[in-house]
Amino acid sequence: MKIAQLDDQVILLTPETYPRIPAWRLAARQGKVRCPVCGSHLSLMAGISADPRFLHPADSDCACKGSDDAVHERLAASPELAAAVAAAADPAPRDANPRQANAATVEEEDGESVRVGSFRLPKQRTIGGSSVTPAPKPPLFRKRLMPKTRIQHLAEQQNEPLHPRQQQAVTTTDGPLLILAGAGSGKTRVMTARTAHLIRDKGVPPRQIMVVTFTTKAADEIRQRLARQLPREQARELIAGTFHGIFYRMLLYHQPERWDQRRLLKKDWQKWRLLRESGLLASHPELLGQKEQDVLDAFGVISRWKNEYLLPGQSVSQEAANDAERQAHELYPLYEQAKRTLGWFDFDDMLIGCYEMLRDDAEILRRYQERITHVMIDEFQDINRIQYETVKLLAAPQNNLCVIGDDDQSIYGFRGSDPQYILGFTRDYPQAQTITLEVNYRSRSAIVGLGYSLIGHNRARWKKDCLSFHSEEGETYLFEPDDEEEQASRIVDEISHRIEQGTPPGECAILYRTSESARPILERLSEAGIPFHYTQEEDSFYQRQAVRWTLGYLRLAQDPDDAEALREILPTLYISQEMWNAVRSQAILEDLPILHVLPRLPQWKVYQRKHLQTVTDILAACRECPPAQALELIYEDGRLRDYLKKRAKDRDDGRERWSDELQQLLAAARRHATVAEFLHHVERMAEQEKEWRHARPLPKEGVHVLSIHRAKGLEFDHVFLPDLVEGALPHEYALDAVRKGESSALEEERRLLYVAITRARHSVAVGIPRERFGRKTRPSRFIAEMGG
Repeated sequence: MKIAQLDDQVILLTPETYPRIPAWRLAARQGKVRCPVCGSHLSLMAGISADPRFLHPADSDCACKGSDDAVHERLAASPELAAAVAAAADPAPRDANPRQANAATVEEEDGESVRVGSFRLPKQRTIGGSSVTPAPKPPLFRKRLMPKTRIQHLAEQQNEPLHPRQQQAVTTTDGPLLILAGAGSGKTRVMTARTAHLIRDKGVPPRQIMVVTFTTKAADEIRQRLARQLPREQARELIAGTFHGIFYRMLLYHQPERWDQRRLLKKDWQKWRLLRESGLLASHPELLGQKEQDVLDAFGVISRWKNEYLLPGQSVSQEAANDAERQAHELYPLYEQAKRTLGWFDFDDMLIGCYEMLRDDAEILRRYQERITHVMIDEFQDINRIQYETVKLLAAPQNNLCVIGDDDQSIYGFRGSDPQYILGFTRDYPQAQTITLEVNYRSRSAIVGLGYSLIGHNRARWKKDCLSFHSEEGETYLFEPDDEEEQASRIVDEISHRIEQGTPPGECAILYRTSESARPILERLSEAGIPFHYTQEEDSFYQRQAVRWTLGYLRLAQDPDDAEALREILPTLYISQEMWNAVRSQAILEDLPILHVLPRLPQWKVYQRKHLQTVTDILAACRECPPAQALELIYEDGRLRDYLKKRAKDRDDGRERWSDELQQLLAAARRHATVAEFLHHVERMAEQEKEWRHARPLPKEGVHVLSIHRAKGLEFDHVFLPDLVEGALPHEYALDAVRKGESSALEEERRLLYVAITRARHSVAVGIPRERFGRKTRPSRFIAEMGG
C-alpha cells in the first residue's frame, strides 16, 4: 500500500516524496508509521526493482493489507482523511535534511545557531559536514541502466552439447593454442571435453596430460566431470591441480628433505616473526620499530617481486614507488637470509624452487618433458612470470600447450599476474592458433552489453566479438540512495523482495571493491534475519581503535561510573595509564562517579583541568542527545577528531582511515533515536560479528557478501554492486596513477568491474550513494562508459 499515517499526518509514497523514504523508514522502525484503516504498525519496503510500499505485519488481517482499496473506501467516507491525503500528495517543499527527522530538541535558538544543553551548534548543520546548501534535486530512485552497445543473441540455438567454436577448441590438440574464453562462455565445459577427447579419441594416457587450474576447487570440478564421461580410474590418473600443488609435489618427490611442509610459512605475520626471531634485525633497529601493518604491506611487495622472479640483488635496481616498496628493499635480503639459515620456505619459494630445479637439472627436465605430452592452463590471464617460465620448460619441445583465459578478467596485478602474458602468447608462439569463445551462456543480453560496453574502453586487450545465448534482456538498474546506510537498506529490501518471489538467498550476491562497503550491508542483513556468507578479512569494525575510543565516550555519557570506558579513552585525554590508579582511588574516596572525579584531581595543570571539565560537561549533555548529535559534540567540542588527526600525523600515517571510521559511525548512529538504543545496537552487532566468523549456511541458503576479487569464477542470479563512485571503483590509488599519466591501474579497475557485472545471470543493480563516509560523491566514470 502507498498510504500510511505518521503521527497525525497522512504520508503518501509518490516519486515526489521518495526523497523522504530514509526518514520514514526510520520512523517505521520506531513504530511511528501506522495503517490509517486498522492502526497497526507498518514497515516500509523500498528496494530497487519494485515501487516502494508500506507493509502490514505478516499476521495482520487488515482489509487493506496488500492493497489500497480499503483505504480508498475509507477516503470516500471521510472527507477529513481525503483532504489529508490530497495534502500529502501535494509536492510541498522537502525537509532541508530528511535524515534530521530524529534531530535533537532545540532548547534555544538565535539567527545562526541552536543550543543543545550548554553547547552551541550551527543552525541546520549537517552532522559531520558543513552548513546545508539549498536542497539538491531529488535523487534518482532507480532507472534502467541500458548498455551503450546492444548485444545480439545467438540466432540459432542448436541442441548440440558444444557450439561450433567450442567444438573447434576441443578438437584442436596439436601445437600451441590460445583459447580466448569470455565470461560465461563455457570454458570449464570446453576444458573437460578437450581432456576427454585427448584420452578417449586421441589415445593419450591421462597421466601424460597436465591441467593447471587457478583453484583446487576448479581442478576437482574437472575431475568430477571427467568421471562422468570416462572410467573413474582414468579421471584419477589425470595430473590436475594448482601451480603450487603440482610444483610442490614435484619438489617433494626430488628434494623431500628441503621441502618439509612443517617448515612452510603460510602467513605474512609468520614471516615477520621469523625475521624478528632470527637476530638479523639487531643491526637494523629502525626496522624493528616499524608498524606491523607497514611491514606486512612490504611482505606483499616482496611476494610480488618473487613472482616476477626479481631476486634480492635484482630488486635493488627497481625504483621504489611508495613506502611499502622502500621498506621491501630493506627487508627482502634479510628475510631470504633468515629462511636459508633456519630452513623455512614460503609459497613463492615453491614456484621459484620448481623452476630452478627444472632449469638447472637437465635430466629431471627431460623426464618430465617425456612424461607430460599435453599441457592445459586455465585462467591464463592471471599467470605470473615464474609460472609462465616453468610452463614453457615443461611444454617443450612438443609445445602442445593450450592456454585458456580472458585478458579482460585479469584482476590480480597485486599478486604479480600480468595480462601481457596472454596478450603476448602468439608472439612467444608464432605458430599458435587462436580461437575465441564469443557466446555468453550465463548472462542476459543487457548484462552482457553493459560489460562489453565497459571493457571496450581498455586499450591493452584482445578485441573480441560477443553474443548472448539468451534472447531475454534481463534487468539492469541504477539507483541513487542518500548514503551508504540507505544504500544497504535498499539492497536488503530488494533481496527480501527477490526471496519472496522464490529466489533462493544463495542466488543473490553483494560484491564490493573494498571491505569498508560491507559493514552497513551486513548489519541490514542481520536485522532482516537473512542468512549470509561472509569471510571476515580484517578486524571487526567495532573493534577498530578509533571506533572503540568513540564508543567509550558514549558509554561514559550513559554511565559516568563506567570505569572500563574511561580507561579506554585515557590516551585521547593525554592521561597516562600511571594516573589511572589515582583517578580510581579518588572516586572511591569521594564516593562519586569516576567521570565526575576526573577534573577534580589536584595534579592537573589549569589547561588540563579546563579541558577535562569540558569533556565532563559534554558527556552530560550527550546523555539526552540523539546519538548522531552526541557524536558531533564528542568529535568537535571534545576534540577527539583533533587527537586522531595528530596521532596519524605523529605516526606519519597518510591514510585517512580513522576519519572514514568516524563518519561510518555517524551514519550508523543516525538510524537510532537515543544513545542507549545505539549502544545496544553496537553490542548486538559486535556479538553477531563473532557468529559471522563461524556461520556456515548451505550455499543456497545464504546471501553471498564478498569482494569482487573473491567472486572471480562464481555466478549468481542477482548481483548488487554498491559504491560505484569515484575513489571507491575506480579506487583512489588508480586515480592517483591517472593523475601521474599512468593508465594500467585504471584498466585493471575497469576489468574488476567487468568481472563483477558478468557474475550475474538475470539482474545487476548498481548503487551510487550521494554521500559516502560523510563526503559528497561523484558517480564512477565507468557508469557513463558502459550505459545510460
